[in-house]
Amino acid sequence: MAKSIKDLREEKGYRSAREFAEALGIAASSMSRYDRDPETIPMKHAIAMADLLECSVDEIVGRTPVTSGRNELQEFYDGLLPETRALMDEFIEFASAKDEKARRQRQDEQDRKYDDLCRYYQRMFYETAYEGTRFGELVAFSTPKEERSAFESFLSEQAAAKRKPGIDLHCEGLEEELRDGYLDADGTEKHWSEDEIQSMLADERSRMDEEYGKKDEEVIARVMQAFDRQHRVTIEYSTIRL
Repeated sequence: MAKSIKDLREEKGYRSAREFAEALGIAASSMSRYDRDPETIPMKHAIAMADLLECSVDEIVGRTPVTSGRNELQEFYDGLLPETRALMDEFIEFASAKDEKARRQRQDEQDRKYDDLCRYYQRMFYETAYEGTRFGELVAFSTPKEERSAFESFLSEQAAAKRKPGIDLHCEGLEEELRDGYLDADGTEKHWSEDEIQSMLADERSRMDEEYGKKDEEVIARVMQAFDRQHRVTIEYSTIRL
């Protein structure tokens, strides 16, 4: 069973969390939080604790101590001189910052893609809304929430309409195969009844619609996130009680 940070520090003679926090140079309140939830410990502090307590970072964050087949990277790190280990710590912080920046850039690229999709579908949405109106008549929604809900329904309808041709084409080919019949175990040619064919086609259509529908729901969710980003001020304003 993994030892707690409290167990580890008491074995090294630290009488309290405050005393250990002072040795680390962190606030006692932070140490109390780390005691409750070791997984929240920043890497920099976890490494410093491991140094003071002469144990692995795995043990600091509550993982079962490794007694055999230790991680080669951990063994390498533990064998470094203090000054070399400090350089490694700096590199880890540098790499973490670079990784975080790259992740933000990738997220920004994805956001821009769905922002463009959102604007494209919003134009379609408003054009569709105005198709049934007289010239000069204004289409208005009671609340921003109602507009958002209508736009999301529009996206679902568009996605279903895009799925249908592909599913229809697939089912047409399947129907031809089913109507050709099949050979049973003794080689006798058999044919499905019309009810059986229609039932199998309905099942296949439902399966494909559900499968592709899940992928479409993921896209819709991302487009709606873009909608919320673009309409955040309006939506937040609508929730203010006057």
